[in-house]
Amino acid sequence: MTTPKPQPPPSENNVRRLVPARPPMPADSASYMPRVPWTYVVLGTLTLAVVMGGYYLKQRHKAEALLTTLIRVHEVDLAQPREIYTQLRDKLNGLIVNAAAADPATLVDPRLRLTGLHSGKGLYLRLPLAAAKTRAGIEAEAKVSEPDQIATCLGLQPAPVRNLYVQGDFLTPEYLAELKRQTDVLHLRVDGEMLSRRIRNDLPEVLAMTRSNWFMLVLQEGENRRDSPVRVFLWDLARSELLLRARVQSQGALLTTRILSKTTESAPPLDPERVRAAAANDCSIAGKLKILAPQQ
Repeated sequence: MTTPKPQPPPSENNVRRLVPARPPMPADSASYMPRVPWTYVVLGTLTLAVVMGGYYLKQRHKAEALLTTLIRVHEVDLAQPREIYTQLRDKLNGLIVNAAAADPATLVDPRLRLTGLHSGKGLYLRLPLAAAKTRAGIEAEAKVSEPDQIATCLGLQPAPVRNLYVQGDFLTPEYLAELKRQTDVLHLRVDGEMLSRRIRNDLPEVLAMTRSNWFMLVLQEGENRRDSPVRVFLWDLARSELLLRARVQSQGALLTTRILSKTTESAPPLDPERVRAAAANDCSIAGKLKILAPQQ
C-alpha cells in the first residue's frame, strides 16, 4: 500500500484572491455618480439667454414705439389745447400771487355790475391766504379746494378752478416728463388708455373753462370764514383788469324753523354751530359784496 506524499503547505502565490460580487456596470459610467452632461447644460443656458435677450429687446422696442406715439400725441395733437391751457393756468397763478401780496384796500371799478356777470362764463377759487403767496402753494391747494356758497349767494354759477387744475393736469409739462420716464410696456399701455380717456372726457370741459370771461378769487385769512375776514377779488380775464377788491367779515346766522305736531316729541336743542353754518357766513359775505358793487 502506497503511502501518499505529504503536500507542501500552500504559499501566497498559490492562493486565489477572493473578489466580492458586484453588479455589472456600463463601461463608460462612473462608479460613484453619473457624469454631468456639461455640454448640454452649457447649450441650454446659452439658448435660454438668447431667448430672454430676444424677449427683452422685443419688449424694449414695443415700449419705445408706445412712448413715441404718446409723446407725438402730447406734443403734436395736443399742442394747441396745451398752449391755451398753460397760458390760462399761468395767468391765474400770477393774478393770485399778486393778489396775496397786494394791499386789501377796497377797490370797485365803476363799470362793474354784478348782474352783468350772468352773461359770461366765470371761474371761482377759494384758497388760504398763506398758500396763495407761492405758485407751488396754489397748485397744491387748488386741487383740494372745497366748494362754498359765496358765488351762489351772488346768483352766479362759475366753474370751480379746482376742476381746471385737476382735469387739465394731463396737459402740463410735468405730465409729459413723467410719461417720458416710463419704460415698462404694461405701464405705457395703461398710460395710453388713460390719456385717450382724458382726451375724450376731460378735454372738452377744460377747453370750455379756458373761454371764461371773469375770475373770482376768495383768500381766506383764518381757519374759517366765520371768525376771520376774507379778501375777495374779481378780474375781467379778457382784459386782465381788476374789477373788485374787498376785505369783508361775515356776520351771518342761519335761522331755522321746525314744525311740531301733537304726535311728535319735542326736538332736541339745535347745535349752536349749526346756527352759524358756513352757508350763512357765505351769504353774509355775498351780501356785503352786493352793497359794494351795484347790481344794476
